[in-house]
Amino acid sequence: MLLKTQLDDLLPEIAAQLKKTDLIIRSYMAGVHFLIQDTARDPTYVDNHLLSYLAQDIVQSSISIVMLAMEALNSVAKRELRFLIESSIKICFVQQKSYKSSVQEKLKKFNRELGSQRVSIKQSLNLQMLPEDRRVEFSEETGRLYGLTSDYVHLSPLQIRDRITAVEAGRTAGKESPAEIEALNDLISRSLACSLVLLFHSVPEYVAGDWLVSSDGTTTNWYFMESRFFAAMDSYFDYKAERQPHLEDVRARRLTRIRF
Repeated sequence: MLLKTQLDDLLPEIAAQLKKTDLIIRSYMAGVHFLIQDTARDPTYVDNHLLSYLAQDIVQSSISIVMLAMEALNSVAKRELRFLIESSIKICFVQQKSYKSSVQEKLKKFNRELGSQRVSIKQSLNLQMLPEDRRVEFSEETGRLYGLTSDYVHLSPLQIRDRITAVEAGRTAGKESPAEIEALNDLISRSLACSLVLLFHSVPEYVAGDWLVSSDGTTTNWYFMESRFFAAMDSYFDYKAERQPHLEDVRARRLTRIRF
């Protein structure tokens, strides 16, 4: 029987955390949608970019995370996060290595990389919009999150220990605490921030500039500006003329918004 939990059925503190889950996912999808629409102005996008086909899978996984969190299926939600991280790494790698080739050519040329569960290819990515001192940190964070979420794809000792601890504490499905959902939200935030950084590096850099910098030079009011990596990416566009009159304010606000 399929469950269909409503926020009104839950304790207020749990409902508040699940509303944040929804906010995070909506913010992620807004960024992905803009990225695709802005890149698609290039007439070769449909034939040449993996996202022209994989966007639907990204949307499906994103929506499913909210649904799974609502039903307290947190382990399954973590599996979807792993898919999004892995997909973003591979999309970024393939697009950077052969941007102008057709999707069919990419499938042939990068068959081994696309079919492998190993993501060591992230070491060869060009993350030019991140300051140099953030690139190693980003690579380590992405690898850490990929490894953590991978523990929930196949049965693992970590997954078993987590389940034993939860059951012994009386926290079975549907009885998760607000703290557990808060921890899941933290994992979702960090994982999707990495996914977005990678996806923005799979397209021309003007796309990130169009999204992050508003017409008056201020930074877009967007959930993922709380990520230290997007704050760092935003600084890449401080050269823009529209930012110069109030650059100090932009920089100060950027620092105060960082949360993860």
